[in-house]
Amino acid sequence: MRTELKQGHAHVVCLAGNPNVGKSTVFNRLTGLRQHTGNWTGKTVAPARGLWKREGTTYEVVDLPGVYALSGGTPEERVAAEFLDQESPDCLVVILDATALERTLALALELLPRHENLVLCMNLMDEAERLGLHLNCAALSEALHVPVVPTRADRADSVERLRSVIEAACLRREGEQRCAERPDVGGITTMTAAERMQAASELAGVVCSAKAASRRNWDRLLLGKWTAWPVAVLLLFFVLALTVWGANLPSALLEQLFSGLGTWLSTLLADASPVLQSLLLDGLYGTTAKVISVMLPPMLIFFPLFSVLEDLGLLPRLAFLLDRPFAACGACGRQGLCMCMGCGCNAVGVTGCRIIPDERERLAAILTNALVPCNGRFPTLILLAGILLGQNGQLRPLAAAALLTGFLMLSVAVTMGSTALLRRTILRGGSGTFVLELPPLRRPQLGQLLVRSILDRTLRVLGRAVTVAAPAGILIWTLAHVQMGAETLLPLLARWLNPFAALLGLSGVLLLAFLLSFPANELLLPLTVLIGTAGAALTDGGNPTASLLALGVGPQTALCAAVITLFHWPCSTTVLTVWHETRRLKWTVLSVLFPTAVGCLLCMALHLGFQIFG
Repeated sequence: MRTELKQGHAHVVCLAGNPNVGKSTVFNRLTGLRQHTGNWTGKTVAPARGLWKREGTTYEVVDLPGVYALSGGTPEERVAAEFLDQESPDCLVVILDATALERTLALALELLPRHENLVLCMNLMDEAERLGLHLNCAALSEALHVPVVPTRADRADSVERLRSVIEAACLRREGEQRCAERPDVGGITTMTAAERMQAASELAGVVCSAKAASRRNWDRLLLGKWTAWPVAVLLLFFVLALTVWGANLPSALLEQLFSGLGTWLSTLLADASPVLQSLLLDGLYGTTAKVISVMLPPMLIFFPLFSVLEDLGLLPRLAFLLDRPFAACGACGRQGLCMCMGCGCNAVGVTGCRIIPDERERLAAILTNALVPCNGRFPTLILLAGILLGQNGQLRPLAAAALLTGFLMLSVAVTMGSTALLRRTILRGGSGTFVLELPPLRRPQLGQLLVRSILDRTLRVLGRAVTVAAPAGILIWTLAHVQMGAETLLPLLARWLNPFAALLGLSGVLLLAFLLSFPANELLLPLTVLIGTAGAALTDGGNPTASLLALGVGPQTALCAAVITLFHWPCSTTVLTVWHETRRLKWTVLSVLFPTAVGCLLCMALHLGFQIFG
């Protein structure tokens, strides 16, 4: 991209800064893109690129990974240092945190002698004001002889002045009016890291006046020895309880809506051949409708709540809590961050493993990420929880949420045990260090939260599922109508799988549905009903729980199905992501076989226990 832009006389603008200073948000405001932002470190692992144009001039913005220095000790630092050395951007914008000026100034002082066209962006000014801090940006500009622009990244008009200063800086460099004559303030060029920290402290003392207003230290509760884990479990329970309770009615309404729409479509296709009608209505439309009605309501609740936890800054605190148990397994808290990402999407969790510098630790995190259920598996777990708990009682949503919380805690425990196994066998080696800066607890930005959770997460995941569901529905319909002897292929395949499925406490129908849902976990429920009814129509608005009960999925089968839902091969998208991240066939194959072996062994043990103890 860079070469093409240079030919079009574009200016390259680079954003640098510490983690969690709002770089990605500034990037979004400058370019109009929607890069995923969150109140936790490690969000940007590789440079992101975007454009803006004004008066015929194109500006390419590159968002570098968040770093504290350019020593090259972490993958993020190596990426940032290599980019600055090789690309030589026209303007380098260093994002500062107005609430932590002393710390963020140290990187600016390191970058100051490396680039002659530098701009400082004093971000998060609104938070500084709430803390009772007053910052003299003019004094900092005079001291360092560079432009300093105060911004509030949550407001678009605040970033517009920064855009103007960047454009002026790029034009100044284009006209060869460079800042090479800028004085070497305090001998910055020859400073050691310790001297830069001292200089940053002195500058912050001059620029920043007034003391931070006293605030309640919520970290005493969130990170306390006796309160941290109970609070974390209660928060998880609260999110899941709202998801279970709130998804039931919308799901039923969607079922009725699609049922009515299916009736209208059948009237519209009245003149088509019966085979074509069945293919389009029962196969393509029926499967797609079932996927949407089952998946959409839980995601519309779970993703916004998950985004709230991100914006508040609770996820890095969870990683901090997980650091000690992961260290006992030969890993570190960075894997905890990747595990949290996997709760949204395992493919994203695998990509996030780039933040782990040690190669063997990173591979262990990649191979175990699928042991944490992604959003595509939550509808299945919710439905199975309903079967385990029965259909009556006012407290069923709370009991289902408690059961789901237990499932997630089990997945975390199995992830840690599997990590320990890998780190003591095929991925044996020393453990790396883990340094995590806890961001301040921040008020969620509701506008960005809704956009990110609905557009960037819910609709993207739903779109992927629908894209896979349509052809899968046609495939299932075909298998349900192609005869082999006296019966069709669908029940024949299910019967062939019955012996092995019985060892796992499952049925051939369920196991075949698991196999055919490899393209996307979201397909499992509709495929189970389709296979069990030999491809019968799904446009009748039937209750999915009742459908599973009619197929003989009782409490014991539901429990084994829940275990294999938690622990089985990742979806096709995640497998492709593993291949992209490792470029090794053996690790890609192992990422499929390892979680599958874990799930099969646990199911066999569970089923054997049922047989022995009744």
